Amino acid sequence: MLRIDPLQSVTFPICRGKGKLKDEAESYSDFRTESKITMNYKNNKEPKFLPGFDLSSLFDKWGDLDIDTLFIGYFGKVPSRYSYQEVDMEAFHLDFPKRFQDYILGYHFKKESKNSDFKNDFVYVLDKEILVIQDSDEIYILFQNETCELLSDIIDFTKKLIIEEKNKSSINLIISQPRGLDNKKINFKNPEIDLSKMYNDDFETFHNQIIQILGEENKSGLHLLYGKPGTGKSTYIRYLCGLLKKEIVFLPGQMAQNLDNVAMIRYLIGNANSILVIEDAEELIVSREGQRNSNLSMILNITDGILGESLGIQIIATFNTDVRNIDPALKRKGRLKSAYEFKALPGIKATTLIKEQGLDYNVNEAMTLAEIFNITEENPYKAPDRKAVGFK
Repeated sequence: MLRIDPLQSVTFPICRGKGKLKDEAESYSDFRTESKITMNYKNNKEPKFLPGFDLSSLFDKWGDLDIDTLFIGYFGKVPSRYSYQEVDMEAFHLDFPKRFQDYILGYHFKKESKNSDFKNDFVYVLDKEILVIQDSDEIYILFQNETCELLSDIIDFTKKLIIEEKNKSSINLIISQPRGLDNKKINFKNPEIDLSKMYNDDFETFHNQIIQILGEENKSGLHLLYGKPGTGKSTYIRYLCGLLKKEIVFLPGQMAQNLDNVAMIRYLIGNANSILVIEDAEELIVSREGQRNSNLSMILNITDGILGESLGIQIIATFNTDVRNIDPALKRKGRLKSAYEFKALPGIKATTLIKEQGLDYNVNEAMTLAEIFNITEENPYKAPDRKAVGFK
């Protein structure tokens, strides 16, 4: 979030003004030209911290400004929060202080970028106990009264600036924040896929099945996508992201080893009715001579247990190992909603895809998608020559 040097910022230098904006500052950009000012009061009303509030508590061990603590320091209440991504930050930066100038009591800011002011971070302190944080790529709105008319106006203003990009999808990456685990939305271009050409003949039946199940609201369950590397598992998941209306969360392998962690459980509770994607999940789901680790038990609970009934989270797990190695409990009816083995394409399908790239190749053996779309590239890895040991 906002990385500010506590030694420079806890004193909060003040610039006072009367009326709306200063008389000599007709534009917002002029209003904040003094880069040394980190707090500006206006409208003859000064927001003040509560008596005895410890300013040093505003910063975590990394020097980040904790906006929840800032809210408590000003208003003495625990805030609720809305957050918005994909907002036109330049338009927000220019229009927000004009649109709400009668309600802005002051602001904190962190200036790092010399050329693009809208890429800097701002914390606006508003009337009606509201904080609006303009981060470099996200807008946070902290508030207490959900029925406040000013809050509704701010939300409507922000939503109108959300950029809707066509032919793009997103997936949430779990990141660690000072206050716990949170989502970071990652955008990517929708892959152009002809299922009948890029996958085997039985795939469309599976596709129609998994789309229907994943689209069901508040339903738990497990989906297993497996097969040798390069057969299109990850590409297909990206394709699914463009079709589904639910939030899809990518769980990195290291975090997947901590599914039973208290912070992870809190995160899952806050992301109910979503789809959790665990790639290369062998370490979690392979049977270990009758022993079951706590993370596997957590997957069982999420997909068909008390947590599953409460959260409605579905899990897509991909792996390369033989499906016979998977813990039998994961393959139980009621828990396992769908499964598909991704295989190399037969020579006829492979040749068709190769020729569509403008290449004149005829192949007779089965090929993976990775091999097909990189057929002209040489493998940069060459096995070292092995010296013979022994007698000739």
